[in-house]
Amino acid sequence: MMRTQNLMVRPIPALSSFKLLSIFFILALMTLPSCALLNHKTPVQKEIQLGLKTVYTIDVYSEQNTIHTLFSGIDSHSNKRVLKYLKSSDSGDNWFKPVTINQGLAAVKKSKRGNDFQLASHNNELMVVWQTQGGEPWTGKLAIALSKDFGQTWQQVASPVSDKYAKIDQGYFDLEVDSQGDFHLVWLDDREEAGNTQGLRYAQFSKQKGNWNQHTDLEITACTCCWASISIDKDDNIHVLYRDDSPRDMRLISSLDNGQSWQQSKSAGSFNWEFIGCPHQGGGLINTQLNEKTLLHSVIWNGKAGNRGIYYSQSELNKDKIAALHPIGGDNSASGDIAALDNDRIRIIYTSGDFESTSVISKISTDGGATWSDELRLTSDGAEPSHPRIIATPEGFLFFWTEWQKNGDALAIFSKLE
Repeated sequence: MMRTQNLMVRPIPALSSFKLLSIFFILALMTLPSCALLNHKTPVQKEIQLGLKTVYTIDVYSEQNTIHTLFSGIDSHSNKRVLKYLKSSDSGDNWFKPVTINQGLAAVKKSKRGNDFQLASHNNELMVVWQTQGGEPWTGKLAIALSKDFGQTWQQVASPVSDKYAKIDQGYFDLEVDSQGDFHLVWLDDREEAGNTQGLRYAQFSKQKGNWNQHTDLEITACTCCWASISIDKDDNIHVLYRDDSPRDMRLISSLDNGQSWQQSKSAGSFNWEFIGCPHQGGGLINTQLNEKTLLHSVIWNGKAGNRGIYYSQSELNKDKIAALHPIGGDNSASGDIAALDNDRIRIIYTSGDFESTSVISKISTDGGATWSDELRLTSDGAEPSHPRIIATPEGFLFFWTEWQKNGDALAIFSKLE
């Protein structure tokens, strides 16, 4: 919001009130930095009506002006755990009626933010990934469903994990689709029973064959419960961001041959943070183009004392050295996500604060990540938000998060700048 009360402007008696206000407004604009001109819009929030008593997980995916969303939670009528699919074809102005996905399919386990169930779409053919109920309350096996009619009906397909590992927890995953319509999935599981680490797995679903035709171990000793992120560039190169074991820093790994082989992983931020345990903090990953070069943009979290918080990291494909590493949030910032409208306009979203007072914050770069704007607060006083997400559409950036209520339930919140 623009504020003008600090401007030293004297009234000119000869001018009309309208002219005086016009001059006042122009002077106010002239005092703002270039990035701040994009931040004067007011955040508008809406609760997403899903028919859920409480929301466990959220995922969002965009195809131009079409927004696909996936939620899990407790159904208001049946009181059972369900998956809900909801779509907008006009960048969030209007929403279709929610569809319950898991009717007659594998059961849905109770999950939580940070271990969100996932979806991706190609020409409105959709895939969703969730976890079934395992032997313990917070464990479960991967379950997959496809829709070929714009999300109206769903058919379960085979899991990329065999029944040999049916009792091994499989979660903290991400899903993406390439230009040919093949789906790419990464997740963590502990089939090696290492104890304080999990393996980072990759699998590819062939649209033409209708099955999983690749299954690769990307990192045997990844952090146990930090979500991974996957991004696919214009040449269908595959990039994955994940948290390593020792040190507990974020790393990037890429495939330039459609998942058949993978390059040596590289750092997304060298903090040398040694930590026994899991911070429950993954990151966000996107890619852009600059002079025919592919740039990887990450939002990462570091827990090392003195450098704690959210960072923006930029690196170039096929180069090991990090091109840029900028602090974005303070010591109490966490749960970052990132999106790009084009090669220049990139926006980050994250939370900031402690358990008593938390806000959803966003910053934008209009020069491809070289500089960043001041903070834009998206939540109001007293809100208790969690794990915000951001996507880009031709109409602009859209924001999603869950918000805790006094009774312990969580709402799904959608926000945009107007």
